[in-house]
Amino acid sequence: METKGDLLERLDELPSLPAVYHRVRQTLENPDGSLETVAAIIEADPALAARLLRVANSALYGLATKVDTVLRALTIIGAAETHNLVLATTLVSVFRDLPLGAVSMRSFWEHSIACGVAARVIARVGGRASPDRAYLAGLLHDIGRLPLYILEPHIMGAALQAHRDRQGHLFDLEQQFFGSSHAEIGAALLRGWAIPEVFCAAAAHHHRPALAEHPAPEIAVTHVADLVANSLRIGTSGARWTPILDDLAWRATGLETAQLRAVVETTIATTRDVTSAFLEH
Repeated sequence: METKGDLLERLDELPSLPAVYHRVRQTLENPDGSLETVAAIIEADPALAARLLRVANSALYGLATKVDTVLRALTIIGAAETHNLVLATTLVSVFRDLPLGAVSMRSFWEHSIACGVAARVIARVGGRASPDRAYLAGLLHDIGRLPLYILEPHIMGAALQAHRDRQGHLFDLEQQFFGSSHAEIGAALLRGWAIPEVFCAAAAHHHRPALAEHPAPEIAVTHVADLVANSLRIGTSGARWTPILDDLAWRATGLETAQLRAVVETTIATTRDVTSAFLEH
């Protein structure tokens, strides 16, 4: 059986984030950096620039008018969201076409994007979390399943089969088969990439938000958004059952029960357009 330590040591076998992301991040963190410089870095990668513009013009942001230059898009969304958007677009592009075997990569990203969209809507309606941070937290929540599928496809396949045979939730079966879970592995992967801690914590605790040492609204929002995405059956990262709702996390989102229908309807209406923007070549 692959142990948690074995998996953690093998994370460097996965594709790394591209240099363009690191250049963008360094520029954004530099007091002398500018969005003009960031735009020039992005435009040097035509595929990234095109994808970023598609996402910026998608229903995710709901801009009043279409933007046709990278600089204009970045100016509208701001520096903080520029980082999140570049991270999201580069990460999806890096892992988009890798084979997963038991689950299609497209289906994985469809679920992840749906969770991100739901998280953004929940944050906006509930008013407890930043919608931009919530979106990226939702998008990244299941990133730890990629190492399980890519590095140990046979073991993960056995865990999936046990899940399909109704022997338990996939999250719990990961613990049984790997001695760890995609949540723990995902947080380690993100920390290895030096991704801001708020996103690492959301990945680590989206199934068990009550165990977070430092509760944050993004954790609660991601937990509830994952339930919404699973209940809508938009893509899948492998799990077939909707996780159990944590009552404290629900209350921490600031949502009222009467607002849930609007969250679901907006998620459905938005996800297809955003998925197309991210995944179409």
